[in-house]
Amino acid sequence: MLIILTLLIGVADLDTLHFTLDKAIDYALENNIEIEQLQVEFEKSQAQVGEALSAFYPSINARGGYAYITDIPVIDFEGMSVPLGQSENYSLSISLQQVIFSWGKIYNAYKISGIGKRIVELNLVRRKQEIRYSVTDAFYGLLVIEELVQLARESLAQLKRHETVVETRYKAGLVPRSELLRAQVQVANLKPEAIRAENALKLAKEGFKMLLGMPLDNEFGVTGELKMADHAFNIEELIDYALENRIELKNLKSIENITKLSQAIARRANLPTFVGGATYDYTKPFGFAGNEWGSNITFNLGFEWPLFTGFKNLYQYKQAALEIKEAGLVFDNLERAITLEVKQGYLNLMAANEATVTAKENMGQAEKVFEIIETRYQNGLATNLEYMDTQLALMRAKINYLEVLKKYYTSKAEIYKAIGEEE
Repeated sequence: MLIILTLLIGVADLDTLHFTLDKAIDYALENNIEIEQLQVEFEKSQAQVGEALSAFYPSINARGGYAYITDIPVIDFEGMSVPLGQSENYSLSISLQQVIFSWGKIYNAYKISGIGKRIVELNLVRRKQEIRYSVTDAFYGLLVIEELVQLARESLAQLKRHETVVETRYKAGLVPRSELLRAQVQVANLKPEAIRAENALKLAKEGFKMLLGMPLDNEFGVTGELKMADHAFNIEELIDYALENRIELKNLKSIENITKLSQAIARRANLPTFVGGATYDYTKPFGFAGNEWGSNITFNLGFEWPLFTGFKNLYQYKQAALEIKEAGLVFDNLERAITLEVKQGYLNLMAANEATVTAKENMGQAEKVFEIIETRYQNGLATNLEYMDTQLALMRAKINYLEVLKKYYTSKAEIYKAIGEEE
């Protein structure tokens, strides 16, 4: 029986995933649905590049046919009837067509597809950065909520112990009944807080599963340490780095390049396109007389020149020019928005850093005060009200510390997200 229990515990442990921050990020990057969708988009962009490249190659077509003619026309020649053809006719042909010169229109279309592929690739990189930020934020959020749950449990257990002490002293006639009732009320008030903390942890875990792309029926645990790290951020360097590396700005430049290439295509759309080709024909009958197979090759050169398209190309050119101007305006506005985002993240981190240091000091002081009051109460030198007020103040100090510590981690992740760098 003991062996079976051991095996069952081992199987249950194998079914439970244990995440550090790095493992959680790797799991999300591998299983997140949005990442998979963008990966499909990237593969589609690769296929579009191949499609654009195909325009450089010749097109080759094969055709074949059979025709049966019931009434063959004839002519009289010196008293003889000469048929003009045969009843059964066969034909096979292979034709090749190649664009010789198109004023760079095909080449520019190919360049556009390559830039489009790069945009999709950078979008994938940016989404991975955002996933890293979201997982980091959620991971430390889970650690904080777990600490809050543990704090609620410890505080509830501590108040229950205190309730037992008060009840013992009440039965001994050392304290009035009001002190016992006050201790019982305090325990009753804290129970819903503990339940809310437990429910918040369950919901946070469900959200974490969705973020990582985990099946909702899987169990997991997180392992990490809540501590601060020293940072030497320089706001000007952060802004410069962001303006140099943010993918959104790179993609806007790429979009501007695409618009310029489209404008070049529109500008040359009214110019003729020169093509060349050859056709090989193999037919039976070959010629008017006889019933034999024969072949010939035809070479051709030509051009296609759209002389008038209802001013379509003119308006496409104007539209491209306006899109270039629009891209410039969007770029300038995005630069300002990114600068503001970096400044906000920097200020949030500095504020969270200071608040965390202060909250940690307050928590330490609250612990010392509680130890003093607890000792005094045990010696009959402090009232029950003083004990409970001090215990409540300690719990609030610990909760405040955990909350500002969570803001610290969020602000830290926001900076890396704002500058476009992986932490």
